[in-house]
Amino acid sequence: MSENDEKKVEAQEAGATPAAKRTDKRKRLGITLGCVVAVLVVAGAGFMVWHEQPSFCNAICHDPMDPYLPTFEATPGEPATDKWGNEVEDAGSMLAAVHNQVGKTCMDCHVPQLDEQMTEGMEWVSGNYDSPLGERTATQLVEARGLENSDEFCMNSSCHPYGRNELEKKTAWMGKINPHTPQHGEQKCTTCHKAHRASVNYCTQCHTDAVVPDGWLSYTDSKLLEEAAGING
Repeated sequence: MSENDEKKVEAQEAGATPAAKRTDKRKRLGITLGCVVAVLVVAGAGFMVWHEQPSFCNAICHDPMDPYLPTFEATPGEPATDKWGNEVEDAGSMLAAVHNQVGKTCMDCHVPQLDEQMTEGMEWVSGNYDSPLGERTATQLVEARGLENSDEFCMNSSCHPYGRNELEKKTAWMGKINPHTPQHGEQKCTTCHKAHRASVNYCTQCHTDAVVPDGWLSYTDSKLLEEAAGING
């Protein structure tokens, strides 16, 4: 802009009425506020998306959650390591890896509870925590979702849209030792299916001829791992 042009602009601004100047300031303020709001909305939406990813848990909680991320990122059909660092023959035996393959995130199973997060936060700050964090039981997961029973946690329209009877038929190929036949009462899904470690065929506790799927563990091998990790019961 030439010197003459600058003088013309200055003259025009000097001749503008106070009302016009106020209107102009309001417009600029409105545009600025609009931009700020837009940025905050985008940033907030981005944070919520990240909040549902394993990388958020891993980045925010650091050490307590570090061992869990590899179990989620593992590829079914390939060797992996569980949350304790033990070798897993097939990552497909860990539900975390399987759910990742179908687009599920941490929040699809874990509903954050404020009191739980506050407790874990205080434990992390004070250094008084277990690493890795302890497993969540079926009861805890069900209560966090406000469900009436554990079946609804897995068998619902968003995950596995069928009931116990159909589930039993799906595994009829396993013969007389079908783990989904309630021969000894209905068992919770998490009794056998594990998310961040190899799943276990609980039937092998008594039936040594029960089929153990590839990559899964027998009851005895699972108990040895639990004992090594300090899990009792």
